Amino acid sequence: MAQAYRLEGDYVWQEAREIPVAGKFDVVVAGGGPAGLGAAIGAARQGASTLLIERNGFLGGTATAAMMTTFNCPVDRLSGFSREMVARLLKERGAWEGPTIPFDPEKFKEVALAFVEEAGARLLLYSWVTDPLVIDGKVHGVTVQNKSGRQAILGSVVVDATGDADLAARAGAEVVKGRESDGKMRPMTILFRMGGVDIERVVEYARAHPDQFTADPSFQILDVEGGVVRLSGFFDLVAAARARGELDKDCHYVRFEGVNVKRGTIFVNSTRVYGVDGTNAWDLTRAEVEARQQMKQLAAFIHREIPGCDKAYVIDASSSIGVRETRRIRGPFVLTEEDILAHTTYEDTVAKIWRFHAAGRDWHSPDGGEGSSSNLVYRTAVTPLNWFEIPYRCFLPNGVQGLLVGGRTLSQTHQADMWTRGMYCCMVTGQVAGTAAALATQSRVEPSALDVRMLQDALAAQGVDLGSKAR
Repeated sequence: MAQAYRLEGDYVWQEAREIPVAGKFDVVVAGGGPAGLGAAIGAARQGASTLLIERNGFLGGTATAAMMTTFNCPVDRLSGFSREMVARLLKERGAWEGPTIPFDPEKFKEVALAFVEEAGARLLLYSWVTDPLVIDGKVHGVTVQNKSGRQAILGSVVVDATGDADLAARAGAEVVKGRESDGKMRPMTILFRMGGVDIERVVEYARAHPDQFTADPSFQILDVEGGVVRLSGFFDLVAAARARGELDKDCHYVRFEGVNVKRGTIFVNSTRVYGVDGTNAWDLTRAEVEARQQMKQLAAFIHREIPGCDKAYVIDASSSIGVRETRRIRGPFVLTEEDILAHTTYEDTVAKIWRFHAAGRDWHSPDGGEGSSSNLVYRTAVTPLNWFEIPYRCFLPNGVQGLLVGGRTLSQTHQADMWTRGMYCCMVTGQVAGTAAALATQSRVEPSALDVRMLQDALAAQGVDLGSKAR
């Protein structure tokens, strides 16, 4: 039956309607990216009936739809589900081990599905999570929109793994967006894959022109025999092309990653669109159009100017633009870069994370200039491998019950986000949120009242590194 609407001024009013309940679960996870995967695995392994909802027809989010095909951390420093994921990718020859870990996004999709099925979680694809079901300040589930229409999914606890804190914001939780001083956010990117590349010739050029590439060994890896190659630079070639008007004004370097030496394929991570908001559909549209224009320029430049790429061609591009930053919740504790640099430990630590990073550096500043001659982060900085701990209080949004977050929407500052936004970290924080959600529903308490020692024990049993709280 058609719905009745009424138009009044700038608003359309819809009459009240019934929404059918399509399922009831202990834990409902919104978003099937790295954080959502971790959350579904964590909750299901803890014995909770779990539903994972994803808008695409596949899982992986940033790792697949956005084609960010590199884990920026050595295998032996990974933790929990992220370590399991990489181990299986390596075993099935879908990843290559090195200081960073490139992987095949199609293999990632396959392995992600296998993990979810093995854990016993249910899956609902092709479904947009539209709203949280909030009653008296508590989230009782979500509504989804899909080919079946509008449906309600009930959950004792909901995990917001949307990447943008969509549910937290719509539930009335306290959130912030972008950099605290001005609201600006990191740029968006479309990655694309090129084939027909002679990787050995590219590496020969890089070895012969070290001044044309970053000095950071985590971004410049030339291990052809080991199958791990990553390059960031071609500075003078890019500058000359930009001066000729052949590349965008914000393009100062070219980055190759996710390189498959045997197949001769590369992923190009160099489009940058600034001044856009990933929670605004009009901005997302503009970013998509602009990034694809940059992609066309870059592909032509790579084919024409970079040695070893004279036969290169575009295979495909990310199906979703990569959004680096939008909303974050505010919780009982706000993680800062100062906490991270001080190696602060906490009574409620739920994860210890390792990352190649250092004080005050931002690989993707909202101000632009990324990779330019004045940007020492890319030109001369060498980034050490650092560690930090994350307390449970960062997962609990102020202002609403029945909801946890995982991934880059933790309660933290803009600068701290640069440390926590890596996909492997999002997998672990998702796993924390999912495990906590399961324990809360099983204990019949709100997530905010959960016994953290019980959570720490459960996480340790799932292989999560608890740092100072390891038993």
